[in-house]
Amino acid sequence: MKVLPMPQATAASEWFSRIRSGELDASSEQEWAAFAADPSNEAALEQRDAAWELSAELADRPVIADLLADVDRLVARKAPAAASAPRTGTRRLWPLAAAASLAVLAVAAVLLQRTRASVEDYSTAVGEQRIVTLTDQSAVTLNTASSVRVIYSRGLRRVDLLRGEALFTVTKNPARPFEVHALKGVTTAVGTEFDVRLGTGAATVSVLEGAVRVAAASGSTPVAAGEVVDYGTDGRVSAPRPANVTRIRGWVAQRIVFSDEPLAEALADYNRYRTSPIVLADPALGSRHINGVFRIGDEQAFLGALEQGLQLKATRTDTQVVLAAK
Repeated sequence: MKVLPMPQATAASEWFSRIRSGELDASSEQEWAAFAADPSNEAALEQRDAAWELSAELADRPVIADLLADVDRLVARKAPAAASAPRTGTRRLWPLAAAASLAVLAVAAVLLQRTRASVEDYSTAVGEQRIVTLTDQSAVTLNTASSVRVIYSRGLRRVDLLRGEALFTVTKNPARPFEVHALKGVTTAVGTEFDVRLGTGAATVSVLEGAVRVAAASGSTPVAAGEVVDYGTDGRVSAPRPANVTRIRGWVAQRIVFSDEPLAEALADYNRYRTSPIVLADPALGSRHINGVFRIGDEQAFLGALEQGLQLKATRTDTQVVLAAK
């Protein structure tokens, strides 16, 4: 389906509508790639995405409800024609959907500006950590290779964890809950301290102080201090279990703590802070266990402990460190 020439704002809205609805077909992938490669187009798409996410806060505003009702009526009038001729009907409805999307997003943007909403992105490189103090004095401590998007307004405190791990120390405000969105789940707190970590297709929420509620497609689960839960893209939240609070307190203090940890798992955690990984020459070595507290970035001390405690030999190459049995 070809996108007809149109002003940039309308074009961005049409692409946004198609992506959100899952209607992007294989024949359009090349056009989409060319459109998104333009930095100005990318910025326009990001603005629409941010406004769309923020407009959830405004769903009960009469002006938004009226606009959405108008869209429903307009699309309904065009639907019979689309049903009788699916391809051309769909083609004709895309500009309509784009215009509707643009109108709703424009109103949402105006209202959000009035409520003084702000959107800020923060990130860390591999091996870097960073503390971000938010406008309400809540704090976000970013671990290595992590990224968040902060969305704040008078009625909303929201952080999207896009990558990595972050510790949230939340200033108490019952009238303005604090939400952390990761994968397809939401962790809601009023005033507490908790850690969220993204893995491969899963998120882990550990509570250090207070309590939170973790919600996903399967429902919501309360999580108390000292507990941890996981959820994946399937929307199922695990039952609470004891959290490894020592590990979290450790990385905040720039320490990695291992307590009877299998070597394979310990290396996976340690390599999060390195651009060149430490690998095992023989995967069977991964079943050996390690204990200790190591300063992040002190490679010599870590490798020395492995060589002495686990009888391993470290060999450095240009791209990695290889551990083998002595």
